Amino acid sequence: MFPGLFGFVLRWLGLVEWKVRSRLGLVRNIWILSGMLMLWLAQPPLMLAVALFSTCLSFCVLDEGS
Repeated sequence: MFPGLFGFVLRWLGLVEWKVRSRLGLVRNIWILSGMLMLWLAQPPLMLAVALFSTCLSFCVLDEGS
């Protein structure tokens, strides 16, 4: 479900023809921001939720490259 939804958003924004390096850069930025958010929140349940969401989002971004 998520890759199709994310693909729709990419097509709507006109970013369908992304290169692999730009996708990896986006995933790196997602993880940096989520790490900063985890340091700011510093509560284990919220850190786990942020980590799971960023993992799912990273997989969705990288899966659209096929």
